[in-house]
Amino acid sequence: MRVNKRHWDAIAKRDRTKKADMLRQIRDDTPYLEKWEPKLGPYLKHIKGKKIIVPQFGDGLVMLACAKKGAIVTGVDLSSEQVRSARKAAEYCGVNVELVEADWQNLPESIPNDRFDLVVTECGIFIWINDLDAWMKNAYRVLRNRGKLMVTDFHPLSIITEQVKGEIVVKKSYFDQGHGIENLLSEENEPPAIEFLWKLSDIINAAINAGFRIDRVEEFYVQPKVRWIRLVPTDFLIATTKE
Repeated sequence: MRVNKRHWDAIAKRDRTKKADMLRQIRDDTPYLEKWEPKLGPYLKHIKGKKIIVPQFGDGLVMLACAKKGAIVTGVDLSSEQVRSARKAAEYCGVNVELVEADWQNLPESIPNDRFDLVVTECGIFIWINDLDAWMKNAYRVLRNRGKLMVTDFHPLSIITEQVKGEIVVKKSYFDQGHGIENLLSEENEPPAIEFLWKLSDIINAAINAGFRIDRVEEFYVQPKVRWIRLVPTDFLIATTKE
């Protein structure tokens, strides 16, 4: 986590201006969630007054869009720079959010039990997690009874495949769950990151083990800017309820 914190602090500094147009859309109250999160958006239609917590909020766009719709939002992120950027972005968008700098796998007791109506994520979560059970147990802990965990992320199959000359090539076994250091920003001499590979069943079973009821699982395809053969799902969504 210390390695990944340095990595994400560097990315936050590098990418501060890249989301300007997205932030402008949220500030101007355009239907951001409906446009950019078409699978997640339908679950977030009526959230005014709801207490929502966003783990690993990253660029903060989903978090800020929920706050703009009137939700009472808390965001948690490991990166000091992401928290700093999110604070400025919230002011720009005209919303109030509570920001906590913490590792969701070791969530501080200052975030109370049974408080939130929804735990909501956007893509780019589980590849940074080395303890799925701890992650899910903390999501379960902070939710009130009948609260919902809404997870969207990149599909594990899309992570281990790539397009080469019009064909899908598998880079490594789907069942290889090892982790290694990858310098994702080597061209800019930024700090490396440690990534973790999980099967979709691992994530679902961790949610079940934590006590969640699985309400719905979707595997779907998002058209990227560079055309990708539509043979494997790019993303997934899991909707659960705390029982």
